[in-house]
Amino acid sequence: MEKANLTLYTVIGDFSRVAESMRVRFQDVTKMFTPEDDRWMILLQDDTMIRCSMMESGSQADQVAEHTEGMANYFARVDSPLTAIKEEVIRQIQCFNCIVGIEFELDDNQDRTSYIINTFYDVAGDVNGFLLYPSMSLFDSKGKLLFSVKGESEYETFRPVANSDLLEVGRPEAGDVDQARRERSFVRLKEAGVPYMEHLPCEVLDCEAMIRKPEEIARRAEALFAVALYSEVMLSENPDREEALGFVARVDEGYHIMDEFTPLERAYLENPSPEQYDCIQFLWRYECCAVLLWALGIVELPYPSAICDVPYIARLFFDHKENGTVLGLGEIRDRQEILDEADLTLRYDWACVDARVKGEEAPASLDGGVVMERHYAFNWLIGASDWAEWDEIQPTT
Repeated sequence: MEKANLTLYTVIGDFSRVAESMRVRFQDVTKMFTPEDDRWMILLQDDTMIRCSMMESGSQADQVAEHTEGMANYFARVDSPLTAIKEEVIRQIQCFNCIVGIEFELDDNQDRTSYIINTFYDVAGDVNGFLLYPSMSLFDSKGKLLFSVKGESEYETFRPVANSDLLEVGRPEAGDVDQARRERSFVRLKEAGVPYMEHLPCEVLDCEAMIRKPEEIARRAEALFAVALYSEVMLSENPDREEALGFVARVDEGYHIMDEFTPLERAYLENPSPEQYDCIQFLWRYECCAVLLWALGIVELPYPSAICDVPYIARLFFDHKENGTVLGLGEIRDRQEILDEADLTLRYDWACVDARVKGEEAPASLDGGVVMERHYAFNWLIGASDWAEWDEIQPTT
């Protein structure tokens, strides 16, 4: 009997969740499930076998690193106009810490084959995983093409993801202050009608959080504004790159931001022909900018059901550029207020991701794009991902 192969990739803390998901998902058609450490077999009721073999970074760190490095290098060589998507896919691959090789037997029954493959997509959904086909096409848990060897993608924007249980590995226990923060978030979520998972941990505990310094926050906000403004011009009806760069220069005149761009931002600004996908991704940085301005006490952060007030933000920057900084335009918010809003945003994002996995609209009028950008900005602001640099932030849900 002919055999078919798939590979499941994920970033996870509790590796046993993968096998358990397969056991549960296939239980209605299983005669026998035989787990054995990093290998397991599923004997189906038609007497065919599914064989799985797992590599995970807990006990096979070198092998996982070698595999993901090779895979990242492979996709890095793919010629694609979707440069922003490609960069994020490579980052996602480099994050994978669990790889499961899957082999199952084929017959002439296409319905059976579809059932098996669709069930593995369900497993991927359980663990925020991705499925790689032998054709080197990588799909998310809903069967949406993330990236292919032809440089194609069905995504317009993408951010690397990880499982929330990864946050708990080697972490201190949550304290009373963290539990109180979660409870405050639950109250606000209930008031807005946003579903939530009670056991989703705080992304950054109070004892771990390190709020960025006000000067650093201001510089990042100023650079983000310039990048987003450039993108807005590039996405206009008659885009003119020289005009777009002229706006960046105007921001630089007041805020001296040329040394503040991250490597990815600089590469984008220096690209003479940026793809629309890249422009869209960086246009969303207005939302990140709004979060940082909020932290500085300059603007309010309303419920994330609509994009931020871009004209107001633009006027704010241009009206005060002679000051050389946006510091001093508001009273910097205290640590607890920032951590409270960051925790609430994590839970907004969980609700959006949960709905997306189920193929549903985001609940309670949440705008998933706005929430995702806020989550990204808050993670940088509070020192998540081990005090990662801006380009390396990895929001988890």
